[in-house]
Amino acid sequence: MMLNVYKFNQFFVKYRCIRFIAIICCYFICSDLVVQVAQAQPPGFGGAGRPARNQGVLRNGDDAPDFTLHSYDESQVITLSDLRGKPSVLVFGSCTCPPFVRSTSMINSLYDEYHKDVNFLMIYIREAHPIGGREVPNNQFTVNAPTTLSERCELVEDFNDRIQMRMPIVVDTIDDAVADVYAPWPNRLVVVDANGKIVDVGIAAAGGTRESSRQLPALLDRLLENKDE
Repeated sequence: MMLNVYKFNQFFVKYRCIRFIAIICCYFICSDLVVQVAQAQPPGFGGAGRPARNQGVLRNGDDAPDFTLHSYDESQVITLSDLRGKPSVLVFGSCTCPPFVRSTSMINSLYDEYHKDVNFLMIYIREAHPIGGREVPNNQFTVNAPTTLSERCELVEDFNDRIQMRMPIVVDTIDDAVADVYAPWPNRLVVVDANGKIVDVGIAAAGGTRESSRQLPALLDRLLENKDE
């Protein structure tokens, strides 16, 4: 009887050790999988409302990097530094980003309220969810990612025909020269003061333009009050 109890105790201790080792192994395996999944997400990924991983290097107080871009119909050429003298709101987005498209009505309302004292400019950037590239269901715009500037301009024209943005729209180069500097993907709203300094770099995220738009009136009111002093 004593022998059986001894063997049972040995088995129990051995079983607990094996179970402990198995738990430790599972922990490290699962941790490694989580890291691999996170690393596999494309640059700029951030679920709805969460900041994207690549926020870029720009910070509040930096000089806003200058750029010159054409409107989609080539009727305008706009250089950012030419807009100094008034605060400027830079709106980055694309038609295949549903949260951005939903935020455009709020942005248009802000334009209607402030455009006499504030510059508004939309910069159309690379698609967020084109066909074959992280598509999302029930997207209002189902398009292929453009491979030429002409194709991108055609998309912008269709986007504006349907959404009716009030402000001028310029188109980033097909090699994403402005986006490389501002890191706005999938969408972002950046506020620049009358002297060309960034006062709100915003966040690059699915809900970036929406969240920034909610805070924009207070920020613009403050900038305009300071300008009058």
